[in-house]
Amino acid sequence: MSDRGVGSKVRALVKMTRPPNGVLMFIAVVVGVIFSDRKMIDPTTLLLAFITAYGLNSSSMVINDYFDKEVDKINHPNRPIPLGIVKPQEAVTYSFSLAILGLAAAYLTSIQALLFASFAYAVSFAYNAYMKKRGILGNVMVSVDVVAPFIYGSIIADGVINPRILSFAFLAFLANTGREVIKGMVDVEGDAVRGVDTIARKHGLRKAAFLGSGMYLAAVTLSPLPYLLGYVSLAYLPIVLLADIGFIYSAASITTKPNKENAKRQKNHTLIWMLIALIAFILGGAARI
Repeated sequence: MSDRGVGSKVRALVKMTRPPNGVLMFIAVVVGVIFSDRKMIDPTTLLLAFITAYGLNSSSMVINDYFDKEVDKINHPNRPIPLGIVKPQEAVTYSFSLAILGLAAAYLTSIQALLFASFAYAVSFAYNAYMKKRGILGNVMVSVDVVAPFIYGSIIADGVINPRILSFAFLAFLANTGREVIKGMVDVEGDAVRGVDTIARKHGLRKAAFLGSGMYLAAVTLSPLPYLLGYVSLAYLPIVLLADIGFIYSAASITTKPNKENAKRQKNHTLIWMLIALIAFILGGAARI
């Protein structure tokens, strides 16, 4: 393979891991630490947490591409496997290598960390391999894995799940479930090929748009709760308000224009609103220390 070919494959392998998603997972772990009783961990544990969060998320993204290789010929033809840059068996090997790396880092952290990381990864693998066709149940499983890093941060800091983190996990669960429902609007043609029973495919784009928007608005409505319960300082409110405005905009946009193109835009915008919300949690929690 030429240097150019090697470079293309390396770029493809990195792309398959969805780096922004991995970074979001690690930030969520940090949020979990901030809202633990200890509120901080040593640098070595923090590094191990990054390896676990990034490694397991990356493994999940890669194995997702493997199981979706036929659907992606329609939905995402520019991904590395449909393009032929990465072979399916290479993706499997790559995915499990990343999983071993992530779980090894969890083992070096603590037994509790390993047990919870193993559970979260098992949920992710089960979704990709078996449950993706189950529509809303699959959406819920994805959201369980999205909130898992919050809980993981609490576990590596305190050794147990701190009740405070559950309020943040619930908000993230609502927002991400809404995003997953709207994401189904983007992939409706390919999902028909594979027989995936998303809300968009079973009930139409408009109903999917309203359900996804409802999840967004539920998260917005409950977003002041962490402050009202005394979990964060006043610094949380103005920043989370920016995220709330974003979610309201996306909800209004997708219900007004419930089409595939707009759904793709709004699912991408939602990642930005979720990142802003994470920043609000971090700063609000840090100011509370």
